[in-house]
Amino acid sequence: MKKGTTGNKVKNLQKKLNKIMSVALVVDGHFGQDTHLIVLRFQEVNNLTMDGIVGRVTMSAINNQYLQMMESSNLMTFGKNRFVVFVDAGHGGIDESGRYTTSGKRAYHDGVDLHDNGNYYEGYENRIIAEQFIQELTSEGIQSVRVYHPYVDTSLSVRTRLVNDYLNRGYFGYLISFHSNAISSSNSPEKLEQTRGFCVYTTKGDTLSDKIAEIHFKNVFDNFTDWNLRTQRSTDSDSDFEANFQILRQTDTEQNAGRFGAILEEFGFHTSKQDTEFIIANRDKRVKCAVLTAKKVKEMMKKMQK
Repeated sequence: MKKGTTGNKVKNLQKKLNKIMSVALVVDGHFGQDTHLIVLRFQEVNNLTMDGIVGRVTMSAINNQYLQMMESSNLMTFGKNRFVVFVDAGHGGIDESGRYTTSGKRAYHDGVDLHDNGNYYEGYENRIIAEQFIQELTSEGIQSVRVYHPYVDTSLSVRTRLVNDYLNRGYFGYLISFHSNAISSSNSPEKLEQTRGFCVYTTKGDTLSDKIAEIHFKNVFDNFTDWNLRTQRSTDSDSDFEANFQILRQTDTEQNAGRFGAILEEFGFHTSKQDTEFIIANRDKRVKCAVLTAKKVKEMMKKMQK
C-alpha cells in the first residue's frame, strides 16, 4: 500500500496506526498525506526503510505491534490465543411458523421426498449441516462460534463484523460457510440434471485459506470417490475456486493474516434432482469431512502460533 491507495486494507491500516502511534487518523480508507506521514514516522521509530510504503516488512511490523498491544489489554482479549471454528450457514432457514424465509435459494423436484413436498430449501439444509457439525466439534473438544441466525438471512456485513470482532479479541482459526450450488433454471433439463458436484472457494490471492481449502478438498475427495469434484487447477496450482465473496473477502484480510482463513463449500447442485437427493442422503459423511478438516487445521494452526 502506498499514497493514493483506497479500500478496506487502508482502513485496517489506519485503525492499527491509530492504536500503535497514539494518533487520530480519520479511518476513511484513503491513503492520503496524513496516513503517509504517520507511516514514515512508524518506519523511522522502528528503523525501517523510510519510503512511506506499507510493504511486506512494514506491514509485518505493524501487525506484530498491534497484536501485542491488543493482547496486553485484559478488556480486549477474553479469547487470547484460542482456536475456534467460525461456522456460517448461508441464507435463511425455517421460522417458527414453518415458512422458509429466503426468497429464491430453493428447488422443486417432483416426486422426491425433500424438505417440503418436493421442495429443497438451501438455507434450511445449510443449518441442519452447520448444527450437526457444531455438535461433532463439541464432541471433539473444538470450540466453535455460530455466525448465522437460526432462520433469519442476516446480512453478510453483520456476519463479517462478528468474525472480525472475535479475531480482534485474541481468537484465531478459520471460517467455513456451508452452501449448495445452482445454475440458472433457463438451462435445459438435461443441463440442470447433469451439472453436479462439489467445489470449495477462497478469496482471491495466495493466503492461508488456500491451505485450508486444500485440506478440505482432499477430505471430500477421499470420501466421495464417485462424485464430480470440481477444481480450478486450470487457472492455478490448487483445487479451490477464487472469488470475491463478501464473507471471504472481508474476513480473510491482511489484518488477520497468519491467524485466520476462510472457505466456502458448495456441496452439490440443488438444481439437479440427483444431487439434491445426494445432498440429503450424505449429511453424515459431509459433516465427517468437515470435522476432519477442523482437526487438521487446528493442529496446523497451533504449530503456526508457537
